[in-house]
Amino acid sequence: MSVNAGTRDQPACLKWSGGVHTLVGPCFIGRRSDNDIPISNVQASRRHAVLMNLNDDWWINDLGSRNGVNVNGLRLNNARRLRNGDEIRIANQRLIFQNSSQPAPHHSSIMGKTTELAPQNPSDVPLSAVACELLIVTEQGEILEGDKAAHWFFGKTLERAPRAPHYFLPPGVRQWLQQLADTHERIFPPLEMEQEGHRIVLSLARCKDERFYLLMREESSHIFIERLQTLDLTIRESEVMYWVYEGKSNPEIAQILDRTLHTVNRHIENIFKKLLVDNRHKAIKAVKERLGL
Repeated sequence: MSVNAGTRDQPACLKWSGGVHTLVGPCFIGRRSDNDIPISNVQASRRHAVLMNLNDDWWINDLGSRNGVNVNGLRLNNARRLRNGDEIRIANQRLIFQNSSQPAPHHSSIMGKTTELAPQNPSDVPLSAVACELLIVTEQGEILEGDKAAHWFFGKTLERAPRAPHYFLPPGVRQWLQQLADTHERIFPPLEMEQEGHRIVLSLARCKDERFYLLMREESSHIFIERLQTLDLTIRESEVMYWVYEGKSNPEIAQILDRTLHTVNRHIENIFKKLLVDNRHKAIKAVKERLGL
């Protein structure tokens, strides 16, 4: 693994036994030697995981690896926000995320015990779920790596000539990519698209050896509602919990979901039982901890 010296103006970094990698942009981890952090282990995939900065927070996402990514002992299902001191395990490698710019958690002492408080304003922490994938393409938009992810994002809009070895990005994305190739600016504007109620953002992570590394990011409340169901919540309970996190009252949730107040109250009771909590703030805190928000 290559070692980059940390700097004061770039406090976020990954540390492991004998190494430090300062995070200054998207960080790719995997078995291939051209990753930012190469891991020489057969259990690591060629492109195993990526760290990215979104809204001044660092997130980690599994790039469809065979053996997965664990953060603090839990396997990732979607992108997860990292906190100072989080432990990441990929194959046989243990990495520690450190970010000295993150504020310390707000605590309160109750009956001699220190407990972390739920956020005072839940809406301060956006609940839009993030799914992120990597594409490696040529200047012409030919997809060299990431066919599966491209199909998931773009579906039938991908193009492929008869007997051609690779698919091509949709025309609109190829046009944006050509603009990136023609400019000499160091900061490239992302491409944002709305597709069936989902917001898709494409950004250029890097350009190396005439290959463009593109990060495809999707932000959608629908994704998060699906994630809530992994906590043993039903679809309806997940929808209710989403709006609880957004700071909506029970009558407001009833109006949004077109349900009776009695039904919403019953869903809230079931949610509290399943999350082993007794109020809304504790429910929000439990969701944050279990899903890495």
